[in-house]
Amino acid sequence: MAAKGGDNASPSDEIIDTKCSVCAGKNITREAEKYCVECQDFYCIPCTDTHKAFPALRAHKLLDKADFCTRGLRSSLPSLPTERCHIHKAKLLELFCKNHDEVVCATCVAINHRTCRDIHSIPDEVDNLYKQSASDQIKKQLLASKKAIDDIKKAKQQHLSDLKEQKQRATDSIKIYSKELEAELKRLETESLKEVDVQYKSMEIDLLNEIKEAEKHIDNLEQSGAKLQKSNGNKAQEFVCVKTAQRNILTVKRSTSKKQTEVKIFFSTDMKIKNYLKQLKALGQVATCKPRSTAYKVKQQRNINITLKKDKNTCRILGSCYIEDGSLLLADWNNNKLKRLDVSTDNIIDHLHLKAPIAVCLTRKKEAAVSLCNNSIQFVSLGDKMTTTRKLKMDHLCSCLAFNDGILYISDEDKTVYIHDINGVMLHKMTNDKSGKSIFSDTRRISVSTNRDCVYVADFNKGLITLDTQGNYLSTFTDPDLVCPRGVCTDKRGNILVCGWGSSNIVQISEDSKTTLGIIKTKKHPLSISFDPRRNTLAVTNDTINIVNVYELE
Repeated sequence: MAAKGGDNASPSDEIIDTKCSVCAGKNITREAEKYCVECQDFYCIPCTDTHKAFPALRAHKLLDKADFCTRGLRSSLPSLPTERCHIHKAKLLELFCKNHDEVVCATCVAINHRTCRDIHSIPDEVDNLYKQSASDQIKKQLLASKKAIDDIKKAKQQHLSDLKEQKQRATDSIKIYSKELEAELKRLETESLKEVDVQYKSMEIDLLNEIKEAEKHIDNLEQSGAKLQKSNGNKAQEFVCVKTAQRNILTVKRSTSKKQTEVKIFFSTDMKIKNYLKQLKALGQVATCKPRSTAYKVKQQRNINITLKKDKNTCRILGSCYIEDGSLLLADWNNNKLKRLDVSTDNIIDHLHLKAPIAVCLTRKKEAAVSLCNNSIQFVSLGDKMTTTRKLKMDHLCSCLAFNDGILYISDEDKTVYIHDINGVMLHKMTNDKSGKSIFSDTRRISVSTNRDCVYVADFNKGLITLDTQGNYLSTFTDPDLVCPRGVCTDKRGNILVCGWGSSNIVQISEDSKTTLGIIKTKKHPLSISFDPRRNTLAVTNDTINIVNVYELE
């Protein structure tokens, strides 16, 4: 009986080496008969049949029980690839071409690797091809690569955000310019209407006087007729009336014999305005400034003489900056002038008398700030004619300056950079870093970074110093090829341009990596540099010389 009882034992009483994965999920215990390499699951016969029923799963590799299990003891699962070829979807990547260092399927070998002699079966030779330690190394490399690409993604997202802001600024500029043109057209309309009114009033007065004279003649003729009628029977009086009437008739005849001037007012349009507008495709030029990671090369160089007839001394341009219309502002210390150079025509088109100007920077589209030797900042309106507006008096030396989001950064040609708001209120004074060590030695030109998130200070003795926008010290850049840096600007494309007074050159530095990309040789002792990203031109002023060097870059 005992034997019979053993023959009728329930399935749950049996010793099962490997359970079906699907049934186990349903709290059912069944022996696994198959193993799917791709799914990495064990299946009983019914579940295997179900697995085969799905067309997408039919190509999966199924192993028999004998390949993965012995009675009472489950062996290690076979080492088989599960990933399929991205070209030949039904094939597993189970071969390795050592010649190309590439995992491939059998079809790839037949088509693209027929001449390769170093083809290996991954399941058969994996122990020789691959060591487990390589996995840890690759995991670290994956994490490092993921972080690098994640940083790039964040940088691109920031670029996209900046691009949207730049688009809005460009759109606003177009609308503002359009309104300015409308205002100019309105002014021309007003002036034209005023001229029509003046001409009309002048002609109106003449015509009213002539009408009044005609009415007087009519009155005299009517009176003469009445008197002549009344004198009938009085021969003497009739004679007088006839003679008076004859005189009045003669007067009228003389008046009517005069040539009558034809009076007209008409408007002749100035077609030059309309024709010029018709020639234009847009209100201006839309330019894009893509990031640049290669060094600039000089395509062409021009030397522009900036001397004015009333200049008493040789020009010494300590500071310069491009403005939006492409002209260049020049702070001429020796001649006490702020000059405006039209770079396209090589002519000084305007100038303004200022006492020993040192540096100049844009604060708005049509406004600049100029630092003066008397510890002050003079604001200048950049209309058709430059005019002075308000002035800030400081309690420290104002050497060079830069402007960013309502904030002025001012150097003193010593060991300090001052941060003021646009109204002159001091917000911060940068002298030492967090450890108390002096940051600067001899501060000169200042520039704002492309992303407007940090500030560059050219220190004559220490190199190029980077601060954040709150004035905190970040880093110092030095290079053997950069001696006594004096001027600095950015190209708005991710690069810094620094002129070396002692090395007589311009060093191009990547903002991201702070590495030198290239060098441009200049005339002796450059003082200031300015870059125009719309026209790809670089302006360089030199020590005590009447020439500005303009470089067209590529």
